[in-house]
Amino acid sequence: MSRYYWAGCLLCALSAPVSSLISPSAIKNTRAHDVRTLFSAAPSVEPTTNTDKSIPPEEGQNHYDAVVVGGGPAGLLSAIMLAQKLPPLYSLSSSAKRVVVYDRLDPPPPPDNLVYSTDVSKYYLLGIGHRGQNALKYFDVWKDVEKASVAVLGRRDWAPGKMKEEDARITMSNKEVTSRVLARDKLVGVLKQVIETRYKDVIELKYGYQVDPISFGNEDVTSDGEESGPPVQLQVSQCTPLSSDGDTEECSIENNQPSKVTTQFLIAADGAARGIANAMETADEEYRKQRNIFQRLFGKSKQLPFRVTRYDDDNQRVYKSIPIKFPDHWAHDLNYSARSVNSRGTFEALPSDANGNYCALLLLRPDDVLASANCDPKVLREYFDLQFPQFSKLLGDDVMEDVAKKGASTLPSFRFAGPRHHEGKRTVILGDCVHTVKPYFGLGANTALEDVKILSQIIESIPDLEKNIDQAPLEFTKQRAADSRALVKISRGMDRPGKIGTMRFVLPLILDSMFNKFMPKVFGPSMFGMFQKQGVTFTQIQKKKRLDRLMQSVVIATILSSIGIGFGYSTKVLAKALGMSCTVVRGSLAAAMLAAGFARSKLSKKESN
Repeated sequence: MSRYYWAGCLLCALSAPVSSLISPSAIKNTRAHDVRTLFSAAPSVEPTTNTDKSIPPEEGQNHYDAVVVGGGPAGLLSAIMLAQKLPPLYSLSSSAKRVVVYDRLDPPPPPDNLVYSTDVSKYYLLGIGHRGQNALKYFDVWKDVEKASVAVLGRRDWAPGKMKEEDARITMSNKEVTSRVLARDKLVGVLKQVIETRYKDVIELKYGYQVDPISFGNEDVTSDGEESGPPVQLQVSQCTPLSSDGDTEECSIENNQPSKVTTQFLIAADGAARGIANAMETADEEYRKQRNIFQRLFGKSKQLPFRVTRYDDDNQRVYKSIPIKFPDHWAHDLNYSARSVNSRGTFEALPSDANGNYCALLLLRPDDVLASANCDPKVLREYFDLQFPQFSKLLGDDVMEDVAKKGASTLPSFRFAGPRHHEGKRTVILGDCVHTVKPYFGLGANTALEDVKILSQIIESIPDLEKNIDQAPLEFTKQRAADSRALVKISRGMDRPGKIGTMRFVLPLILDSMFNKFMPKVFGPSMFGMFQKQGVTFTQIQKKKRLDRLMQSVVIATILSSIGIGFGYSTKVLAKALGMSCTVVRGSLAAAMLAAGFARSKLSKKESN
């Protein structure tokens, strides 16, 4: 099985740097008004700046029942969830908005735009598996997404050295849920369309804004003695993109007058930007600097630490996206994959539509000459002709020139945040900003959508929601933090290079396949099979595989011990029968085995020639 098995997911890197982050001094406790009820009917107005410091913050700024930072799939689904689950306003026909979504970038094209078929290499693809589909069904938006996506029914793979069209091996999927593929921006466009048609009186979408927290509302006691605390205070700045092509998340907030926004509930789903998560990390560092060990462990305001665990990428790969159209006699519902003989590159392609338009990725090492911008298109063509001739004949010279001209994009590094996914009683972080993985196994976007479903179920389970919404953030941490950590650790373990990769990826796959085949009721399937099991968390997968490894080790050790004991007894019997010492018999048997192995290798080489 290919090391770069995509499992229905072809993601671009989310590696743009974060600019203009809030400074540590800006993260402070700012006293706000007494909150009597959670959800008010404060009308939405255009952002205004509170320039008069004598005016209380709530009188010179916007207030929303909920704010979502990040307009990607998880962010927009979070907004839909909040629109469905939060208590209603006095009149939904009014101009008031209860939920606002801020995103740094411009909105994507609508889902019916032809650009998703004519410029396929610009939009990276997502494979939506059972986790993502179940989440989308939960909020009654799956039918809309399904119409915009393409089913992937299996995989057509060329092993290294196999380059003819007929050499490929086709493996049809036997998963309970068929993966569906669509461009990430197309999915965002579908969810945006749902919001604009079904929830336009509830959700406000604002693009081109950067959000930095001023205060997370962590004060514990209000004037009436109830543990509620003030709302979250945010600084919202218009964000000017630094690139005109829209392919970067970098933007500038210089020369833009920020406004203040308050909210009773903040969800951060800003992916690679990680603005809220970075501010939480800084706030936690400041919190621990100001308290000694006893205050942190036993003080009234003790809290779980928050830190981001970042892993060095010891198996780096970069990629270039390639548009390719397959002819009619090629199936248009398969994932096409091939690997070069010398492991220099991997070619992966998934359908952008049902008409044979595919988006492919050429995965390379960062120091490969083909990964550089403005490499020689003739050299690139020669490489394809030599390693991937079945695809080379489908790529025109204009495509080769475009691919050679562009620079390679990077894949995200593994990281996870924890051990809490909340800040105070009103802020939750979820999605890629919490658990970042490489897209090889189709888990990143699907797990982010699943996060939203789990948060929704928590909110639904809270009695008297208006008064007790502050229970949701802590409960989300309890249910999801360990799973996020397990997801990243499992995924990283399957991406290690060299001998480490063999021990942690290849060998376990072989052992799982063997033991599951002979004792399926005792040993679970391989990690890929476990990923496809519905209702199983990543923590449960991790525990199951650890138990499997322990039992496999016991079985193997028992077999080897039995063989050793049997061999020792046999040599003693044989030595006694021949009137020879056990040492001579053992040496003779070992020499015979070596000679047999040498003769077999010579014979196999002769037959191959």
